[in-house]
Amino acid sequence: MEEHEPLINVPTIRYRLRHLFIAVTLLFLSLAVELYGLSITQYVYQTIASRKFPNSSAFDNKHTSICDVNKSSESYLERTTVQQTTAKWDMYKTIAEAVPAILASSVLGSLSDRYGRRRALFVNVTFTLLGILLTTIGVKCSFDINLFILFAVINNVGGGIYGALSIGFAYVSDITEAGRPRSLFITLLDASIGLGMTVSGLVSGYIIEKFGYFYTSLCSCFLVLAAVLVVVFPLPDSLLNITSYTSNTTTQSYRRTTLSKDNETNYGDRSTDIANQGTTRGATATCGTAKAAFEFYFRSSKKRFVYIICGATFVLACLSRLGKSRIEILYALNTPFCWSPVKIGHFVSLSVASSMLVGIAAIKLLQRFFAEEVIAILSALSNATSCILEAFAYNDLTLFLVPLFAVLSILTIPMMRAIMSKITPPHQQGALFAGLAVMEICVSLTANVVVKIIYINTIEMFRGTAFLVYAAFSVLSIGLLLLYRCKRTS
Repeated sequence: MEEHEPLINVPTIRYRLRHLFIAVTLLFLSLAVELYGLSITQYVYQTIASRKFPNSSAFDNKHTSICDVNKSSESYLERTTVQQTTAKWDMYKTIAEAVPAILASSVLGSLSDRYGRRRALFVNVTFTLLGILLTTIGVKCSFDINLFILFAVINNVGGGIYGALSIGFAYVSDITEAGRPRSLFITLLDASIGLGMTVSGLVSGYIIEKFGYFYTSLCSCFLVLAAVLVVVFPLPDSLLNITSYTSNTTTQSYRRTTLSKDNETNYGDRSTDIANQGTTRGATATCGTAKAAFEFYFRSSKKRFVYIICGATFVLACLSRLGKSRIEILYALNTPFCWSPVKIGHFVSLSVASSMLVGIAAIKLLQRFFAEEVIAILSALSNATSCILEAFAYNDLTLFLVPLFAVLSILTIPMMRAIMSKITPPHQQGALFAGLAVMEICVSLTANVVVKIIYINTIEMFRGTAFLVYAAFSVLSIGLLLLYRCKRTS
């Protein structure tokens, strides 16, 4: 495989202990975003329920007897209506926030190659703080739920959580060598995100039940503010050498262009030419920056086929997971479970802890015996099995068994990131991860829309259909991973 995928082994800057603050930043950010996501979905659900059925007792989770109803009962029909309305609202929200996130991530990641990861990350977390702050005000003042869609758009103007992750993974690539060290660090960065999501799941239900949705959202604001402060103060940049090199190269290129103009024009025309040149450069820079995120898959090279296979596998791996947690919340709120916010929080934290903490903790051991693509295959099998079990869950016990089967389910995504990173030059890491972030956002949009439509239209027939769709995506990713494996060994 080495002749097909030469490793790019030179880190751009020497690793220091302070660089670990990138994990702290993403930990705070994942804590905030997951807490925000869990609370806003349940807030909208309860708001819709109270407005549509103000006198109904079907949404009082303290009385579990209301779950023991048949499909023709009034209580069941009310729950189904609120489920469908909430799913539609969440689908519209996902569509609205995806557009700015795609545009920002495709440009911001590549710009971080030029101006540094720290500046790009600061822009990202600042917009996230603004969006969640407006949401908090909206909850306090009981704004119309459609306004929260606008706040979600503002939240994602800087790229959202996927944009932050892409910058974080590029940051790690700057300070690590290609191969297993980078795979391990990328996976550990995923672990910090998993830790944040686990803690959010554990505490969200208690905060919601004891203090309400406003204070839960306010906690998210403080967590994002903490992430901003970490970026501003202790976090060092990782592109000092490359930034200097890029700056010098740009200056030399500008001087050569200016000297060429001097030979063809007089002094009076030169100022106009330079102005026009600057306008043209500014107009094309953004397009060029966005294009750089995807040229790996279209530019003719020996590694193009590998990029395409890995990129397609990454997309399928994301399709098999993204949007699933929001479906699970609605799934658990419905019969026969009718879970409270606390129980939902426990399930979410157990799911994240099993897949992101236990699974990622095993990565070092797995790397001793298996290649990265084999680990990805095992991960896809784990995810498919857990999704099938979840689809047919009929009581609390079977649903709580799902995280145990999903213990390796998250590993496909970081393995594909690591495989693609190790064949990419240091000065293109930001562009690579920006492209992957755009893919994640597009996949998140597709999964949230398509799977929610499936969930809305099958909830009365077979409520677990959506999870079978997630399992099918994992099976397809296994097929591509086997193709990659054959390509590697050939």
